[in-house]
Amino acid sequence: LTQVLAGLHFLHQRCRIIHADIKPENVLLCGRDKSLQRFLPDTLDCVQRTELRLKGPGGDLGNRLEESDLMSIDVKIADLGSACWTYKPFSKEIQTQPYRALEVLLGLDYGTPADIWSTGCLAFEMATGECLFDPQPGKYFSRDDGRTPRVLFISLKEMSQSLYLGVFSLCLDHVARIIELLGRIPPQIAFSWNKSTKFFSRPGAVLRISRLCPRSLHSLLQDRHRWTKHQLAPFASFLLPALRYAPERRATAAQCLQHAWLSA
Repeated sequence: LTQVLAGLHFLHQRCRIIHADIKPENVLLCGRDKSLQRFLPDTLDCVQRTELRLKGPGGDLGNRLEESDLMSIDVKIADLGSACWTYKPFSKEIQTQPYRALEVLLGLDYGTPADIWSTGCLAFEMATGECLFDPQPGKYFSRDDGRTPRVLFISLKEMSQSLYLGVFSLCLDHVARIIELLGRIPPQIAFSWNKSTKFFSRPGAVLRISRLCPRSLHSLLQDRHRWTKHQLAPFASFLLPALRYAPERRATAAQCLQHAWLSA
């Protein structure tokens, strides 16, 4: 994670580039002495090897990695196909759904803080083996991309309706999960765009979903993942600034790199 943040700092500050699609699949591990190869079964073909993902703390592979193995690994950030200049964003719709920043979900202007949000989601997934936000798809949609229909033989009218309703319901569920974990979105953010009433009702930026199940990051780590208070406190201290609602208040890559949790 330290190397990912260092790479983002270089992209953001030196190159003036927003990666726009930080996710586990775009983080490559390169073993200088081929130390990673012994963890890959010989029966896997090339494609299967590239699709293999490190498991969380409870997984076999995670337990077999030693500090000496980690020290010999170089991390490379891959796939800049969605990247854009910080001063000239190309598209309003960026990032893979579970790692999509709040400002992108709401259709607001975005910048380098969007990459930090995705990195926060990545950090949680690396630490626990589960997605931080896993919005549920609609009838015709997969988790990976709310824009891609699963079925082929439907009418153009039905397709159009499904695309709109599917994307909207996926985004709505995503925003709901964010609010459940991080709390109420301030009105100045929630109502700063002209379509905000599709997501929120006035006053108070309350999401239009009747049943929310609020939970703190601390309780999620403690109850679901069985972390001790000693384990979760420094991690939460690292993660929450990367998930601040206001992009201008969100931690930068440089600030994340200075956090004590990374060197613990």
